[in-house]
Amino acid sequence: MPDITTIAACSTALGAIMCIAILLSWFKDGRPVQRRWQFAPFGIAVSAGVLLTYPEILPGPLGLRLGWFALTLVYGSAWLAARVTAGRKPRPLLMLLPCVAVLLFSATIGADDAMAELRMMPRVLLFALFDGLAAREFMRMRQPQLQSATTLYWIFAVFCVFELLRTPFSLSLPAPFGPKETQVWSIALFNFLIVLQGLLLGVFLTALGREQLAAQHYRLASIDPLTGIGNRRALDDRIEALARSPRGEDCVAVALLDIDRFKAINDELGHGFGDIVIVGAAMVARETLGAGNVFRVGGEEFAAIIQARTPEAVMTRAEAVRIAFEARSHVSGSESRRCTISVGVAMMEPGDDHSARFTAADEALYLAKHLGRNRTVLATPGQRAAPPPIDLRAVAAERRASA
Repeated sequence: MPDITTIAACSTALGAIMCIAILLSWFKDGRPVQRRWQFAPFGIAVSAGVLLTYPEILPGPLGLRLGWFALTLVYGSAWLAARVTAGRKPRPLLMLLPCVAVLLFSATIGADDAMAELRMMPRVLLFALFDGLAAREFMRMRQPQLQSATTLYWIFAVFCVFELLRTPFSLSLPAPFGPKETQVWSIALFNFLIVLQGLLLGVFLTALGREQLAAQHYRLASIDPLTGIGNRRALDDRIEALARSPRGEDCVAVALLDIDRFKAINDELGHGFGDIVIVGAAMVARETLGAGNVFRVGGEEFAAIIQARTPEAVMTRAEAVRIAFEARSHVSGSESRRCTISVGVAMMEPGDDHSARFTAADEALYLAKHLGRNRTVLATPGQRAAPPPIDLRAVAAERRASA
């Protein structure tokens, strides 16, 4: 049967191997700053393992105390790694202060033989605290594209609960769980749990980094670079998500918005000014309808998803975009111009063919152009046959020539 020192030494060696693997990965990926914080728990764990396995390398109880201090830093740095992975600033001082407080407790009050049974409890509570904080960071990251964040949340949540559940027993368990004499099973279980948590953290942090990179690439591919709103790909995803989600009692409509006489604006004031007008239209629509509901689908054409309690409320929101855009001044140097926009709206019913609804909204937009521009038109079933008769193809040709 392996002795206690052998078990601890093997765990430390395994931690060192993990450190080397993470370090090599860090160099391979161009030494990103974020990876430094993710490396910290594993690097500190090796130091903690050496001090706890061979405490005699330092005089008196100093080696053992510093080993436990380093182990609290391992849990604290895991929390900081979670913060950095979530895109938040690390807080090393907030992590360091409670670790130092526990070290001082073990060197003063805990050093008294009469208080030896209480020596482990602050450490266990600190482990639980850091695990809980890390779980909270990963909980904030949870989204469909980041499945590993959900897994890491559950890993840290389970270990946090475990630490809390064992806290009352830390007065009577054998070391390293408590103050009693160390047993082979206790050191084996303790090292197994630490190595298990470290392995899971390393594997899923690596997977999470790849998922974040893939999600970033997807966002870049789904965002219009000029306006910062979604493009046609993002619109398709929004429609699919809308079809999967329960609608409730809300009315849902698709709206197509087109800047009036945009070709004349470009010809008169230049494409740079035209871009300013396009950005202005995107800002107005986003502020009125919400950032995730507006998409650029053409040069000066936008699509929007509008949800409201009634069809009248849908039209009110669409009209609000038109009015706000009409009131907006677009400025570039000494040039200032107010522009207008035409809007076509089509109501969407459950089970509708979405392409047919977009066609209806497009026809309503053509009608708005034909009726004089700068207006909002709702598509109706009899719209094509409504007097006066309108040749939509001719309207489309006219729109392309003079819009």
